[in-house]
Amino acid sequence: MADVDFGTICGITIPAIVLNVAAPLVVTVQTALLGTYGGSPVQAAFAAVSTTANTTCFLFNFLVDGVSAKVGQSVGSGNFSVLQSRVHLALLCALGAGLVAFTVLAGLQRPITAFLNLSPEVQQEAAAYWWLRAGLAPIALLNMSLSGILQGYNRVAVNAALNTGQSLLEIAGSWVVLAAMPAAPQGRLAAVGAVSVACASLAAIIGGICAATLAPKPPQSALDESLLEASSVQVEGPTQAERVPLVQEISEGAGDLVDEEGQNAAALHLSHFWDFVTAGFNMLVRSATLQATFFLALSVAGRLGTAALAAHQVVAQLWLLTSYVVDGFAVAATVLGSRLAAKADPVAHRKFQILTLRLVGMGLAVGLASGAAIWANEDSIISLFTADPETAAILRGRLWFFLCLAQPINAGVFVYDGLMYATQSFACARTVMLSGFVFAFAPLLALTQWRLHALWGVWGAKAAHNVWRLVGSVLRVHVLFEWELAALEGS
Repeated sequence: MADVDFGTICGITIPAIVLNVAAPLVVTVQTALLGTYGGSPVQAAFAAVSTTANTTCFLFNFLVDGVSAKVGQSVGSGNFSVLQSRVHLALLCALGAGLVAFTVLAGLQRPITAFLNLSPEVQQEAAAYWWLRAGLAPIALLNMSLSGILQGYNRVAVNAALNTGQSLLEIAGSWVVLAAMPAAPQGRLAAVGAVSVACASLAAIIGGICAATLAPKPPQSALDESLLEASSVQVEGPTQAERVPLVQEISEGAGDLVDEEGQNAAALHLSHFWDFVTAGFNMLVRSATLQATFFLALSVAGRLGTAALAAHQVVAQLWLLTSYVVDGFAVAATVLGSRLAAKADPVAHRKFQILTLRLVGMGLAVGLASGAAIWANEDSIISLFTADPETAAILRGRLWFFLCLAQPINAGVFVYDGLMYATQSFACARTVMLSGFVFAFAPLLALTQWRLHALWGVWGAKAAHNVWRLVGSVLRVHVLFEWELAALEGS
């Protein structure tokens, strides 16, 4: 079996970085554009609405990471009838989650606005944009599910191209509508929201076509070939791997699956459904806890004033932007790691260990470089996002220090998230996230609210939460999972 070489890793990581940085880059550019064309009140309204909407949507982040891991596991084991079932379940879950997300956002507009204690000026800017973001939620969740399916197919480059195209179109559209509007009208956020809805709808149509017509990517490297050999899947001639899960059912019908695996797929569907639901529930709790940290951080920042809320939005975008760059390594961990971890084979497990060490090293290197770059370009970055002296003053000092310090920590957290998904450790991911919230994040955020009254305390609490997550993930991947493998090989 060939090594898990850097070429194979980079072949997935580079397009995955493009994929993962696309969405936060849009929000980052929109934040800068709104600061330029609208000022701090518009920026603050954007922060309140976008954070709330993103919090709601990311409750269902299983539609990306979990679906990718489940689909990748089916491809790695050569079980393509089960793959078809999981693709269908992913799309159905996306539709149901979209309805839930829209209902939640529509029903909670007034309570959330009151809870965030927004000024009348900010509330006026946010009103119309809120409903556009609520309508965008079902489309965004469908796109998340399609993204997870394509990643599980190892069609990362296709997925990256699709998301990059959507992002570039959204950035260009936002700039055009903001630049074309008169000096100080109402409705800037509504115009940006309309652009976002249009771009997401177009991406959903194209993504659906790709998921329906593309098959899981055939082996193109020694690693892929060795995985298929280990699972006894033949790579010569037409194989079931070359079938397209969605088109297969439409063109042939479920009754035309004459192989034994296809005949058993219907009987196993219920079992797969509950496995999918259980993993999805664990990821839902994990995502809800993570998004609660962002939402509670937003609520504390909102009580520090409009300038602090605008500064909070700037830090949030820089925090997420660099994190999502490193998340490209997490995608590689999930796509490659899920196939390796699915094998009851000592050689495959050794490859998983090598993959882990290389991805962690690469992720930490990028995290350190990101922190150093942000530290060295403090003035330039701040001036890019705001011209308000009060907002700029809040960003400098301890707050900027925590932002830079967090970059290598965030890098490690994101890589280990991908490894946790690869090992199907969804319950452990949930437990680590919850315990970190209770014992690290919540106490420090409470201290900030009642004693510190400073924005740097909010992000210090976020950094402490990520340290907890990193330690828990390291224990799971390097200790508990290794024990499980040793027990499996010894039996």
